[in-house]
Amino acid sequence: MNKLSSPLSMRWGWLNWPAYARRTVTFAFILLVNWMLLSPAKTFEDVQVFFKYQDKLVHFGMFAVLAGLLRWSIPDPWGRGGKRIALILALIAYGATTECVQLLMPGLGRSFEWMDMCMDGIGVILGAWCCERLALSENLNSGF
Repeated sequence: MNKLSSPLSMRWGWLNWPAYARRTVTFAFILLVNWMLLSPAKTFEDVQVFFKYQDKLVHFGMFAVLAGLLRWSIPDPWGRGGKRIALILALIAYGATTECVQLLMPGLGRSFEWMDMCMDGIGVILGAWCCERLALSENLNSGF
């Protein structure tokens, strides 16, 4: 197999962590995302707001990092072709589901927002794309 055809095998460079470490980091981040998305709104009352749509940027960033970490922790043969699209669609569905679950939590100060769901989806797509590009450039720069 051509080493450049599997950019996320991560055999070289600074992205080369053992599989258990990648999965541990990814699982810890999933727990953090779940806590941030489903905890009561009063948990974040002390967070300083720098601009009006700061929470949309947070949604974008969380899902971009989540997509990148998930792609990084998945074995390479699983993450190619149609399975890559399935991963992206599953993450978009996860973002939509967390927003819908917030409909059931009005007593906790949470609410459904379409823009949050859109930013989740955009974050997933760009996060997965950036992870693929980063891994490809890592393999290209390794001299193989």
